[in-house]
Amino acid sequence: MNLFYSLPNDIQNHVYFFVYSSYTNSIINAWRSYFFYKRFIIHSIDYLPKFFSFIDNDLIFYVLHKKTSFLFKKLFHITSGNESYIYDIRRLFYILAVSIDDYEWTNGNDDHCYSYNKYHCISIALKYNWNNILEILD
Repeated sequence: MNLFYSLPNDIQNHVYFFVYSSYTNSIINAWRSYFFYKRFIIHSIDYLPKFFSFIDNDLIFYVLHKKTSFLFKKLFHITSGNESYIYDIRRLFYILAVSIDDYEWTNGNDDHCYSYNKYHCISIALKYNWNNILEILD
């Protein structure tokens, strides 16, 4: 016999309210922390060191840096495509594509950070059909 159902209705309602509100608050807090984590990654990428390209004076990232590879890998894995700031993500991957293209024109040596950056850039461009990024990387 379940003792919970033998309690009066007002006590059952209070227990239901407590359980519902605690689960709701934990879901809301988890969603907020995930949202702020995405924004933190985007802002961290924005503050990576940039320099002017040798080819066309665009601002580009240093493709061989481990921090660049690490942050773009994180951004690649947490991007779902439904973000309200998808244009910021697209802009960052566009700058990465220009950086990769500039690196291929000037140096072209194969490095593991360069390879990871190119893989993540091509994968996310294919996933969301960002054709201008794919054209740069061809």
